[in-house]
Amino acid sequence: MTRVTQAHIDARKEDILDAAMGMFARKGVAGTTMQEIAGEAHLSAGAIYRYYPSKEDLLRAVCGVTVDHVREMFAQAAASAHSPLEAIDEVGRSAWSEFKSEGCQEHLILNLEATLAAARQLKELGAERREMLNAIIEMLGRLIRQAQAAEQIDDGVDSRALASLLLACHLGSGLLTIELEDDVDSDAILRVVTQMLHRLAPVANGDAGRT
Repeated sequence: MTRVTQAHIDARKEDILDAAMGMFARKGVAGTTMQEIAGEAHLSAGAIYRYYPSKEDLLRAVCGVTVDHVREMFAQAAASAHSPLEAIDEVGRSAWSEFKSEGCQEHLILNLEATLAAARQLKELGAERREMLNAIIEMLGRLIRQAQAAEQIDDGVDSRALASLLLACHLGSGLLTIELEDDVDSDAILRVVTQMLHRLAPVANGDAGRT
């Protein structure tokens, strides 16, 4: 009997996940069947259930892919930056550059579909979605606290609130990109967000009375 390797299993799961993400973006989570995903992945209808027993399991895997991608983005930013604030800037550039990448529209729609599915199925998916968003906020918050320790951001600023605001700016820009497409200047939005962030630097004593 031929032994199935872990590499084969991992590759098959990735094929299924890629097929599911494409179908969810094109037809919506509710409008996509497991049989359609199996066909897109060139599998039998029964075979897919050995890897992902339900659409909810596939959506949980989508959340995992997102977190892994963000972790890699933060790691690359930390490795190339010379300061915590520069690392935040680099994360912003990387995140906003995705609005111009190939397949951006499909990715943004997939994220919106996952958000709506989690909101409608709180018991099945809500916890995973919250965990994903909280993980991203914590990664940003950690960099913000490091920037505060380096006196690059005022230590009176709530780091979690600021991290949530930056994430909200990115998610909101994505929504506008879906609806307005080329009418959205994502570069201009990023410049304003970056300017706002840099103006949170501590005020020197000599500048305290200036406006």
